[in-house]
Amino acid sequence: MGKKKHKKIRKKGLPPGSLIYTGHHEQSPASVFSIWYNNDEYHAQESYAPEWLQQKDGIQWIDVRGLTDTALVEKIGQDFQLHHLALEDVLNTQQRAKLEEYDNSMFFILHNLRLDAESFELQSEQIGVFLGPNYVISFQEDSDDTLIFVRKRAFEGQGRLRKRSCDYLFYAILDTIVDHYFGVLDELDTAIQDLEAELHMDGAKANLKDRIYDLKRTNNQLRHYTLPLRDAANRLYRSECPLIQEINRPYLRDLTDHVSQIFDSAEFAREQLVGIAGHYQAEIGNRLNDVMRLLTIISTIFIPLSFIAGVYGMNFDDMPELHWKNGYYIALGIMITITLAMLKYFRRNKWI
Repeated sequence: MGKKKHKKIRKKGLPPGSLIYTGHHEQSPASVFSIWYNNDEYHAQESYAPEWLQQKDGIQWIDVRGLTDTALVEKIGQDFQLHHLALEDVLNTQQRAKLEEYDNSMFFILHNLRLDAESFELQSEQIGVFLGPNYVISFQEDSDDTLIFVRKRAFEGQGRLRKRSCDYLFYAILDTIVDHYFGVLDELDTAIQDLEAELHMDGAKANLKDRIYDLKRTNNQLRHYTLPLRDAANRLYRSECPLIQEINRPYLRDLTDHVSQIFDSAEFAREQLVGIAGHYQAEIGNRLNDVMRLLTIISTIFIPLSFIAGVYGMNFDDMPELHWKNGYYIALGIMITITLAMLKYFRRNKWI
């Protein structure tokens, strides 16, 4: 899942449901992985296998990686009678997380997230998942295999995946993606702790302002993705769609709890960053005050010294002190005495 700069593709004037991919184009061609399984059997092939849909005693999972082949997306939509507006949302990769319910299917959109280790930028990949009576179809924007661990569970036949209905597979896919959000949170929390530790250290704090800004930007992006995801997960849990079996509803509640926990953690991180930014600004202000205090003390010390030097720098003929043999040393002594007295006064008042 690489760094993406979305190029806006105009759809002005096109009818609703027009299948045009609006994401980035620098990726490999689309690939399909088809799986059919039940409690006893498992079949898989790296190609599109719509004929497996006719086998009613099992579950079919079509996993599409890469969305550049709009003809393939349209073909899958026709074979499984997917709503054309949902297919349009699959290819429009700047969607907010949401849940849509149709006559014969459910459609969930969310984003897989990860942090770039070097730039610390949040990178997203849109994933759309359809749930039908005996099938699940997932559309991954990138060619990276985000759902490999779900397929591994289906292949190994361990746990509940092969024993439950297809809505459990639907949940397992969503849960796997949401788990990636916790990884982002862990990295973000570590970066914030490092920032706090550095903030309380003496000495120069290199690029601290820029790093605070980067973390705030990343956290705001995380909240941007998580807020609609929380609403969509709540809708899924409360849905009365017959495709959701009651035995699997506790897992949907657990998914909702996880998303709420992520959002709450992002909110807490935001408060931490606000506090760090405030502390940093206060420290900058205190440092500036220290500089101003030092400059003021220096200026105050030089006021009487400048006065003495100015008096004896006047060009009058009748100035008796100018003809004293030790007048120069006396003037220096007075200046030094005044300086020491003022320094002692400042130190006594804890100004220096």
